[in-house]
Amino acid sequence: MKRLLMTIALVLGLTMLPSAGAFAATQAELEAKIKAMEQTLNQMKAELGQVRQQQQQQQQAVQAAATSKLPAWAERITFFGDVRFRYEHTTYDETTLDGVPTSKSDKDRFRVRLRFGARSQINEDVELGMRMTLGSDDDPTSTNVTMGNYFGEYTTWGIDEAYVKWTPSLVPDKAFTFSFGKVPQPFVTTKVIWDSDVVPEGAFINYTFNKGGDWRPFINASFMTVNQPGDWSSNDYAPAAQAGIKGRAGAFSLVGTAGYTAWGNLGDPGDLPPNLHGTPTYTENGETRTTNYQVWDVFAQAAFKFSPKGSVGMWGQYVQNADSSGPYQDKDSGYGVAGFVTYDKFKFLVLYKDVEANATPGFIADSDSGYVNRKGWQLEGEYQMWKYGKLQVTYYNTEPDDANIPGATNKSQTIFVNTIFKF
Repeated sequence: MKRLLMTIALVLGLTMLPSAGAFAATQAELEAKIKAMEQTLNQMKAELGQVRQQQQQQQQAVQAAATSKLPAWAERITFFGDVRFRYEHTTYDETTLDGVPTSKSDKDRFRVRLRFGARSQINEDVELGMRMTLGSDDDPTSTNVTMGNYFGEYTTWGIDEAYVKWTPSLVPDKAFTFSFGKVPQPFVTTKVIWDSDVVPEGAFINYTFNKGGDWRPFINASFMTVNQPGDWSSNDYAPAAQAGIKGRAGAFSLVGTAGYTAWGNLGDPGDLPPNLHGTPTYTENGETRTTNYQVWDVFAQAAFKFSPKGSVGMWGQYVQNADSSGPYQDKDSGYGVAGFVTYDKFKFLVLYKDVEANATPGFIADSDSGYVNRKGWQLEGEYQMWKYGKLQVTYYNTEPDDANIPGATNKSQTIFVNTIFKF
């Protein structure tokens, strides 16, 4: 029995041992796996070499860019500009001017305006700026050039901005700004007083309280140089001040200002601007003159944002000359009231304004609506075709505020079709 059990155990043990063929198969599989691993390792080495080559190329490109970059002074400069192409049609009605029926021929023309400028932040606190424009002459209210000079070049170039602006970091929130030169319009204003093309000259300061807050009171003050033919006593200067507030309450935004400008000797004999634009003259002691000016104005605007893409609002401005003189001294005030709607890429505006002859200097007044001694309507629609281009159509229907004042012009209807591109 014992011998039988030993025999059975031996047989079972032999059956459990792997055969020689099984050993051979296992060794072949192992060799195949090793070979596959070697191939994978070689492939990874090749890919690592490619990565190292790409890194070297990137480093070389960075070094090349560093050595070929613009000079530091050039990197500080920002260029800007715009070009406007305009079709203009004006129809003039026969109008009795100073007791005389007067006719005037209608007008059709294509016009162009080109402006190009640069700004440089020469350090953290100081900015320099300049802008060139077509249509430069002694009339600050227009930078248009009329097309059609037998294909001649546009030669009327000029500088209409040249300034330095200092915003010192030592003032909390950089709330104070001082500018000097020919400075972009610093006042909150409308075309009731200023033409949008006029760029005043002189020294200007601004201080904004609570800068960055919801309600931001501010003060503007200036000393403008109007005409400098000689010494201080014979030069024309215009000190001005404006106080106001800008704010937001929920979906509403509000702006309110009050301002004063004293135009010095402007209007005295020998101190008349080259373009009166509706300002009447009269004779005093045998010499030609106009009124003097101490101009007060108030402005208010309210807008309501009714959706992320749309808003509706209105504004109004009133102006009065406290130093009106001469035979038309009662023509000393003006006003404008406008409503506007913006939605997505569209904007619409309706404006009525009436600016009497002595209310504000004609040489800075809005040229499109007829300067001073003018009243009437403006309707405007605008479509933003793309980020840097828009189409604008404007219609004016205006007439003299007082047709019996010298310098009054015919009642007219004008349409502008503008395409405006920025770069």
